[in-house]
Order: sequence, then C-alpha cells, then structure tokens
Amino acid sequence: MEPLIIEATPKTPKVVFDPNEQLYEISGRSLPENVVKTYDPVIKWIERNLSDAKGQIVFNFKMDYLNSASAKMISLILSKLEELYASGVKVTVKWFYNTDDDDIQSEGEIYQMLKKVPIKLVGIEDEEGEEDDF
Repeated sequence: MEPLIIEATPKTPKVVFDPNEQLYEISGRSLPENVVKTYDPVIKWIERNLSDAKGQIVFNFKMDYLNSASAKMISLILSKLEELYASGVKVTVKWFYNTDDDDIQSEGEIYQMLKKVPIKLVGIEDEEGEEDDF
C-alpha cells in the first residue's frame, strides 16, 4: 500500500495515511473552495486500501476548524470507516479537540452518536501562548 500524504494549506487539512507506520490522520483547518476536489483522493484511497488492512486501524482527526461542507465530507469518511468496522476490520476513531473549542467537541459528539464505529473524544488542554498544534 502506498502512503497518501497531502500537505496542509491555509484552507485545507494535512492528510497522512501511512500504513507502514500505522498512521491515519487528518489535521488542521478545512474550509476549501472545492470540498469534493479536496476530499476525493482521501475517500478513494480509503476505499482502495483500507479493506485489506491487517490488525487495528486507529484513525485520528485533529481538526482546528471545519466548515459545513467539510463536515459532510468527514461524515462520509466516517461512513467508509463504519463499513470497514461492520465487515470485521478493527477500526477506532480518535477525535481530538481543544478543551476550549466547543464547536469541534460538539462535532465529534454528533459523529459519536450517529456513526456505528467506535469514536473516542480526546480533549487536549491548550497550553497558554501556544498554537493549536496537537
């Protein structure tokens, strides 16, 4: 399986899917001009590669900001993970949020209620004077 690495821009998240390192992570801000163009390679990679995954898959979301169109795409990604989970692949989702960011926390809680894949909410204390890096 070839890794998928997409660097972040001011409007799009960083994507690191590296099966060799067992790292599956989407992080940063997501408010792209064209949400389909941004997320299509991500969804296609998941469809092509993760059904063959062996062992546990831990999928990390470390979002600073999502617009509503991006939230729909994240929901679609979670649906793909839900399908894998239903087929017997061991999938866990970790939804990271800054403890002072009610919007991102709430988004994770909604996904947790709606999706049939284990989603663990992970609150991170924001260090005084530091950026929102996780």
